[in-house]
Amino acid sequence: MPQEPQTPAPPYLPLKTFLSALDALREGVPKRIDRAIWRSQSGAVQGQIMIAFRFFGLLNESDEPTMPLLENLAKADEAARKKLLKPLVEKCYQPIIAHDLTKMTPGLLSEEMAKFGVSGGTVQKAVTFFLQLAKHLDLAMSPFLLDKTRAAPAKRRARTPKGGKTNETIAPTEPPSAAAGSTTEVELRGGGKVTMTVTADVWKMPSDDRSFVLELVDKIQGYAKPPAVAKPKEKAAGQS
Repeated sequence: MPQEPQTPAPPYLPLKTFLSALDALREGVPKRIDRAIWRSQSGAVQGQIMIAFRFFGLLNESDEPTMPLLENLAKADEAARKKLLKPLVEKCYQPIIAHDLTKMTPGLLSEEMAKFGVSGGTVQKAVTFFLQLAKHLDLAMSPFLLDKTRAAPAKRRARTPKGGKTNETIAPTEPPSAAAGSTTEVELRGGGKVTMTVTADVWKMPSDDRSFVLELVDKIQGYAKPPAVAKPKEKAAGQS
């Protein structure tokens, strides 16, 4: 019995990478497509581009371009390219589109995407590509799917109020060093000042350097303390 043709694997690369791959062919489509066309991309990404092109029928079994479709996609501006991509998406993702995207949940989308022969983490990557492309083409989707297309919020940095103190404390990755990258100034009792600046990280110093620096720190701290004032001796009883 003749074997049934296998369903091409769905794309699972970033949408921007796919669109850039089309842009790379804007000046002309060669008679045969191979990875070397996208030399700036890694080998893994080059393979993902080839998978995407095969899925959308832009290449035949011999990786020869489907003309004039691929050439039209490569040379089209954004609006014209969207018009060309929309029927491709409706055709190639037909089992998914048939479920009505306006009523679909992320779980059902993942289940249907897995039927294309992908598994593990590739399923989620393929889902992400589909959602990015559907949004790019302004396809109507359920609010559940639209939530998945929104980028994760960037980590907010703590605001610094006028007082100079942040609203939250960030734990240091290394133990703080009292002498690393700091400057201290001591007034001499006879007039003048002595300034000591340490630009090295005490925690990364050789032991002899660290001992020397810490010894200087101890001396400066000790000198900075006000000298002890001798208490007057109490007079013995009966002395005037």
